Amino acid sequence: MAKAIHPDTFGNLMKSIVYSVYRSGSAGLSNLVMSLELGVVLARLTDRVLILKGNATPVANVVQYGGTVRNSYPSRITDLYDLGVPWIDSDQVDLAAFAPQEICDKPAWDCVFYFPSILSTASDDIGSFAGRRSTFITIGDDLERVPALSFSGGPGSDTLSFYSYFFYLDRSSQLRAHDALRRFKPKVEMSGFAGRVAKDLGSFNAVHIRRGDFKYTSGVTTLDRTPAQAIEALDNHFDRKDRLVILTDEADDPFFNEIRAAYHDSVFLDRHILTEHGADFFDLPAHDSISLACLSQLVAAEGRDFIGTMTSTFTSLVQRMRGNRGVDERFKFLWNELPGPGDVVEPGRHAISDCVPLDKGIMVEQREGPYSWNRYNESFNPAWMREWPESFLVTKNADEMTRVRQTVGPKEAMSAADGSAAQNIESENCSVSFLDARVNLCSDIEAVTDAMRKMFASMNSPTGTEAIADLRVVNEGSGAKLLVDGQVVGSRANTSGFLRTVYREVVRRFIDRYPELIWLHAGCAASDGGAVVLPGAWGRGKSTIVMQLYERGWSYLSDDISPLDPVSASIIPFPGTPQVRALTKTEIARDKLGTIPKSAIPLDPGKVARGPKRVSMVVFPHYARTAPATLTQIPPAQAVGEMLENCLSFTKNEDETILRLCAIVEALPVFSLRFGDAAAAAELLIGARNQLQDAATQNE
Repeated sequence: MAKAIHPDTFGNLMKSIVYSVYRSGSAGLSNLVMSLELGVVLARLTDRVLILKGNATPVANVVQYGGTVRNSYPSRITDLYDLGVPWIDSDQVDLAAFAPQEICDKPAWDCVFYFPSILSTASDDIGSFAGRRSTFITIGDDLERVPALSFSGGPGSDTLSFYSYFFYLDRSSQLRAHDALRRFKPKVEMSGFAGRVAKDLGSFNAVHIRRGDFKYTSGVTTLDRTPAQAIEALDNHFDRKDRLVILTDEADDPFFNEIRAAYHDSVFLDRHILTEHGADFFDLPAHDSISLACLSQLVAAEGRDFIGTMTSTFTSLVQRMRGNRGVDERFKFLWNELPGPGDVVEPGRHAISDCVPLDKGIMVEQREGPYSWNRYNESFNPAWMREWPESFLVTKNADEMTRVRQTVGPKEAMSAADGSAAQNIESENCSVSFLDARVNLCSDIEAVTDAMRKMFASMNSPTGTEAIADLRVVNEGSGAKLLVDGQVVGSRANTSGFLRTVYREVVRRFIDRYPELIWLHAGCAASDGGAVVLPGAWGRGKSTIVMQLYERGWSYLSDDISPLDPVSASIIPFPGTPQVRALTKTEIARDKLGTIPKSAIPLDPGKVARGPKRVSMVVFPHYARTAPATLTQIPPAQAVGEMLENCLSFTKNEDETILRLCAIVEALPVFSLRFGDAAAAAELLIGARNQLQDAATQNE
């Protein structure tokens, strides 16, 4: 068994949040997806590693299908979805050593999480948002300093709520939450397969008719509903000549015979996948009944129209997926499921009522209020009984919900005072771009603005990139404050120490934006034969070696941060301005290296790489002042270990990611470089690279 990770392994910048998955995984697919969404957004908002406790199979979706579906290794949600944030399972860590501090020991559906902590909890708006909830939680400055936090949801692990009903955020945080949820998505194999199935089906309408477990669930009307009622509900919106795709957990129920007779062109989606796409389905990495349920949701989201079952979160997530795709439609339900006041409730049945009035399956608003859940029957538990349009991942939602949210406390005046600076960020023309995203930089201190421009001179933002963060250094009399997206993250008596902090914050934003990359603490330069990557901690001589290669005609990719695309085995340029320490005549202890000043070296734009370069060699540099330049080949296992030590990010946290890194290293020559003279070391590397290239040419 692998050794459990100790918190010291994370380092100073890696804080964590231990998140208990709803009911320790003993729930249905959609409930666990909803639960994990809360953890993902919490991790993203607080820049913490997500430690999942209870990451298990959704047992409610294990169906045998007469033995045709292989459930030997039933999927967890993390087998079906990419979480999009750094995460690990709790069984991989020493939780006792982490000693996390609890932030919420109550059910999530009874709480409001507001963020940042300066948002007012006394405004009319948050009162409307909360409704009958009176528990407000946040992570303020006191908890921000705690290395490990916990969100348990109480002894029952009741971490369940629709995210839009749980999170009360300012605009910046709302946009970050939206971005986190876009990244929390089905794995590409799943979404690609679902797209092919939907295309094969052609134009279709979809209905989710939940029956199986609803026959034994209290508070629903399943046993008293008739096929004629279902047909009436479908006829309100569907044409019988159109194809009808049926999602159900009990296709063998005779209940469906009349429906299929009325809608001649109808298919049960799960059976359609197994019979018409069975070979491709069983080639998926996850091909059990849980995977089949997930695929059914994805396919239904692409239908022309959709009707669902009230109080089913499976239906709710389909409705949200459709809204996220830009489908403009009101949520539609077959019928009201809730009992009227005083009704006798039995498993699967109670008197059919109109306590939640519907107009052709669409709920009728009965009250007023700024949020959708304010306007409908109060019998509903808004946390899970139905989804809300506020959940759609569109900027308009973020703007409308957050424009009236108020802040309180001493930081309020500072935030208002900084508003004009925020509005003028783009006019400062000081920003950093990477791929299709950028981080805006701004300061009212001229020297700081000039230093930030020089630090990222080769990474100026082109038009068309998306701003993902705003960093500002604000003058504060004798010192300065650093704000990220309007929140103070640090203050100093002088500005000299801020530049390194600004650099780290910029890097962290891009790591957050592109978690699919492996972010290495490494320098990189490239010749026609490919890129040489030099991973290593500070003080190892990465920058010095890279600049020696640069002076000899190699193109510059980075001297410090090298994002590795594990699919193409290529380094993507991250050309921050190189910083090189001055040479010394005497040996300097490692703990004194930080006292040796660095000098920025301007780059020739023509010698900066403009696109990814495939890795041809990995070299781990080790500077020792009097050592001759020597290259020693090292085994792949050692190389992978050292690469992982120099990773600045956890990627998707899958075995596949580690396997890809192993495959990259095993296919490459990997060396340890010991040197005292950087020029001699560069010549040695160039010679070794040429020999390897000649050998490769002869073998072709």
